[in-house]
Amino acid sequence: MSWLSAISYQLSAQKGMVLILTFIVMATLAAIVGVFLSMISIQTKAGGYDIVSHKALWLAEAGLEKAIWNLKTPVAGGGQGEDWTTLGATESLGGGSYTMVVARWDFALAANSALASGAYAAAGKEPGKAIDNNDSTYWESAEKPKPGVGNFDKSPELIITFPYILTINKVRFLVPAGSAQQAPKDYTWEVSSDGVSYAIIVDVKNNSNTDRTDVFSAATNVKYLKLKVTKIEGGSSGVRIATLEAIGSKITSTGTVSAMNRKIAQTVVTDDATQTASNEIDWNEIAPAI
Repeated sequence: MSWLSAISYQLSAQKGMVLILTFIVMATLAAIVGVFLSMISIQTKAGGYDIVSHKALWLAEAGLEKAIWNLKTPVAGGGQGEDWTTLGATESLGGGSYTMVVARWDFALAANSALASGAYAAAGKEPGKAIDNNDSTYWESAEKPKPGVGNFDKSPELIITFPYILTINKVRFLVPAGSAQQAPKDYTWEVSSDGVSYAIIVDVKNNSNTDRTDVFSAATNVKYLKLKVTKIEGGSSGVRIATLEAIGSKITSTGTVSAMNRKIAQTVVTDDATQTASNEIDWNEIAPAI
């Protein structure tokens, strides 16, 4: 091989190495650019979901605030009033919509972890029967009311212990069917924060209703609710209560944005009318919306 041929061979080999190195560098750069573009796409999509999710959240919040306003505002003032319930009222707002569901809520219901105590006559008529969501079962006191002083006071008491502090605006009791003689005639509703010191909120005389609702004007910081009966109509048995309710509202608000199908739901349990009782908020994000 001549020296010219040798030089030509070396140049050809170097050119081949340069081409291989160039290919490797270009492939590496292409991979880096591909990964970078993929990251940008993911971040852009995630940012879009985040924006739409925030819109859905604020739509749900708007629905909740509108529902509370409707409950607090009488019909004469443009609202719906505290007795308002709806299976689903939908309104459009800001590129999306919110749906409000308002249902009657009983803070004393056994399913809410409330506890009932007091005297009872026999098995099957214990205090818990007054908050078991069954009007056919009932609590019955062991004796008829015998008002007195101190240890001589034999006025039957039904006490509800709530799982949290709340404000009470309205309470109801229902006497079982055929037990009008055992309905509370003279009674008080009392509240306490510690279960020791009770304040009388409502004092009723000469009641003749077997299904009665009483309105509280100022009962805040309530942990214990007591129904104390000092007189019934008559009969041979003690006081009978089939249902005792501390009435409030449960609001479910769902905000939905059509873009990217994002939906967020909020549930809040509030007291009746003033809406300051137990704001137990539970956010649930659902994606995609169906």
